[in-house]
Amino acid sequence: MNEWHYPRPELAQHYLQLITLGISSSLAIIAPRRKGKTLFILQDLVPFAQRNKFLPIYASLWQNINAPHEGIITALEEAIENLDSKLKFNRLLDAQIKKTTLSNELIGSMEVEFATNPSRPSPKELSYLEKLMGQLEKKAKGKTILLLIDEVQHLVTSKEFESLTHTLRTMLDKRQGRVKSIFTGSSRHYMNILFNESQSPFYHFVETLNFPDLDEKFIEFLRKKLATEYGIITAIKPLKDAFIQLDYSPYWIMKMISQIITFKINVPTAFDHIQNLIEIAEQFEYTAKKLKPIDCIIFLALCDKKNPFSKELLREIDTATEIKGIASNIQRSIKRLSEMQLISQIRKGEYYIEKPGLKNYLVQIMIKKKLTY
Repeated sequence: MNEWHYPRPELAQHYLQLITLGISSSLAIIAPRRKGKTLFILQDLVPFAQRNKFLPIYASLWQNINAPHEGIITALEEAIENLDSKLKFNRLLDAQIKKTTLSNELIGSMEVEFATNPSRPSPKELSYLEKLMGQLEKKAKGKTILLLIDEVQHLVTSKEFESLTHTLRTMLDKRQGRVKSIFTGSSRHYMNILFNESQSPFYHFVETLNFPDLDEKFIEFLRKKLATEYGIITAIKPLKDAFIQLDYSPYWIMKMISQIITFKINVPTAFDHIQNLIEIAEQFEYTAKKLKPIDCIIFLALCDKKNPFSKELLREIDTATEIKGIASNIQRSIKRLSEMQLISQIRKGEYYIEKPGLKNYLVQIMIKKKLTY
């Protein structure tokens, strides 16, 4: 649905200015999955970079989740092949967009985020990676290479990837000024380990930025497209409310728009269908069964930006669960939620929700059980 892509040229310009002006040679963009990071990179940032004499190279570390080095090697090989054959990079870009769009359609179950059989790259493969970067640098003919690495947090999910992490940092260090990089990631927890832990090769290497949510202008864009191209008239408020409840996910709101167009249904009906689809895709039922009652209370409190150690919440835990509402129990619950990748805690007292759609699911369960948390 390229014709439905909502362009964000100002944001693309802002990111490129940051690395062009020398404020930082590397940026890290963070947002939960299905927030539109990848398509923004491919459809907004890459074309803008090309027009400004950059040579953008896109690689996803999830191309082969067990061997992330293969994603980078493939990206460099394809870039060199395109330069050698003098083909326009737009053809490579179009192929990457189609591949990304197709992979996003595969939502029958939760996508694999962790390697099931992690493979350590051989010294020969790492040497080849360095060789490819050198070849690409020569063929760039004065253009600054912009290395775009998607799902970079994957580097710290297995010890088998440590040598790749060191090699990548060394490659970029050697070419500062000639090769710049923008990383994207969907886990604040692992991104924090990669860029803010002192033992990481990428410690303090990047300027970290949160990827901003789309605003009401995006909703107005969708409403106008529905009216002018499909004759479907809807008020902006239902679309806006649905977008908010879908955690500002452009992916899921576009799924809802597709339902409206295909089945000629209204926003509430389409929204209910998407909610059911999210529950299946994200395996909320499985996750909910693993949560203890105190975990549910703490998770919902954090979703509402409440203090998990407040006296009010401690009393609630005392009343609604079989354990005491004391600080040590709260800390254990927060640790469990972090280990399940439901929340991230980057700084003391600062929490991020990694599975925001889970909130509505848990609330509905509690309503059914006639419980109030």
